[in-house]
Amino acid sequence: MWLEVRRELERVVGSEYVSSDPEVTFLYHWDFVTAEEPGVCDIVVMPGSTREVQEVVRLANKWRIPVVPWVSGVNIGGLATPRRGGIVVDLRRMNRILEVNEDDMYAVVEGGTTWGDLKGHLERHHPDLRPGVPWAPAGAGVVPCYLCYGFTDLSFMAGTGADFLNGLEVVLPTGEVVRTGSCMCTSYWHSRAPLPDLTGLFVGWDGATGIVTKAGVKLWPNLPTEYLILLADTVRDGVEAFKRVARKCTGILDMCFVNYTWLMSLLGYHEKEEDPLDPEEAGVQDFYGLIAVAASSEREMEAKKEAIEEAAGTGVLADLEAVMELFPEEARPQGYALVNPPIHFYNCWNYSYGGGGEWVGCYLSSRHVASYYRIAVSVAKKYGRHAQMYGRVMSGGHHWIARVNISFNKDDPSDIEAARRCLMEIDEKVRQLPSVVRYKAPSWAKERNFSRASPDSLELIKRVRRLLDPNGVMNPGHGL
Repeated sequence: MWLEVRRELERVVGSEYVSSDPEVTFLYHWDFVTAEEPGVCDIVVMPGSTREVQEVVRLANKWRIPVVPWVSGVNIGGLATPRRGGIVVDLRRMNRILEVNEDDMYAVVEGGTTWGDLKGHLERHHPDLRPGVPWAPAGAGVVPCYLCYGFTDLSFMAGTGADFLNGLEVVLPTGEVVRTGSCMCTSYWHSRAPLPDLTGLFVGWDGATGIVTKAGVKLWPNLPTEYLILLADTVRDGVEAFKRVARKCTGILDMCFVNYTWLMSLLGYHEKEEDPLDPEEAGVQDFYGLIAVAASSEREMEAKKEAIEEAAGTGVLADLEAVMELFPEEARPQGYALVNPPIHFYNCWNYSYGGGGEWVGCYLSSRHVASYYRIAVSVAKKYGRHAQMYGRVMSGGHHWIARVNISFNKDDPSDIEAARRCLMEIDEKVRQLPSVVRYKAPSWAKERNFSRASPDSLELIKRVRRLLDPNGVMNPGHGL
């Protein structure tokens, strides 16, 4: 069968863009750093157009073969890992920026566009506009981030990645091509309003309802920006200071924070066995908050900085150089990674030698961020590991992100298994907090998300998926 499938795929995209060779398909068996079990890719295809994606999906239906959309393999959590074999559709050839509308401030990008593609294009050709960019490698995909509710350096102002989507072009699991938003009935991709919002059929579904081939994404004025650092002794103190700033100050683009171990990893410092698990023992503060502020004039910027400092109260504002001086000289690189996205976040996975890492990340209420951290640290200590904490204030403070990363050695099966047990226990324990919902969840964590959902809601999800994918070919085995 696979020989005939390969021949048909080669007819669609050309033989140079199809492979079933083990040394090629091996690369699609897992995510970049995840501790999830590997999957199996039987054959990979790299289409170059929506029509070619459409033909690939039709072939998958003909043969009843699973088909999995894939962009970069750094999405973490195994969301694009082929759990039941089949065809991996690598979209990286489809990485063109098709349009930039400066009047309405949006771009139309293909489904395989990376952050490097988009940010580089805007810097060269439209320097007065900027996208919302996550803390991710330059090679990570724009569209997958937005579809998975990813967060960006504009999330305080503009919300999750899903809020950046004006409309989509999607190849459905049966091969039809649909558009959502204003591009459904005009040549403009300016908004999702006021039409029935079909975009939600593809947001948060982890590729289970179709393959997005084009997206209209919001852009923003590229105003002068300054970065303020808010220091606090504990995460609880820092969270309370952030809440005060969020309620009293305007013109903020982004508010996020890391704990001391995540900051150390960003600065290139490698974990040692003797490194303290507690910030008090290390003699450092544990909350390093980044506040990005935009203004159109120096006078406006100074007024905003003054308002933020007053609102922060017990928080202490510092500049980047002052923060660098808190740490050993060997942990001070040139520049500062936090303020130059997209960035290669390899140090997060190399805090402990071995290059592996995975997180437990949740959307939650601001009421529970400090408790989330306390629980995660307690579990990580049990396993003798550092809990690298990162949090973000979303949508003006209406909800928050909290995330703890656990590093491991990818070449040590016992270390991977210990990290997995630690991650699963953190996931279990933080769910005691009533507002927690896991994001970018691997299949086992999805099941935990849905365990608290109403039966009627779950049945509706299943009905929608059966309607869109009657043959069950689109990215199966991921818990939806």
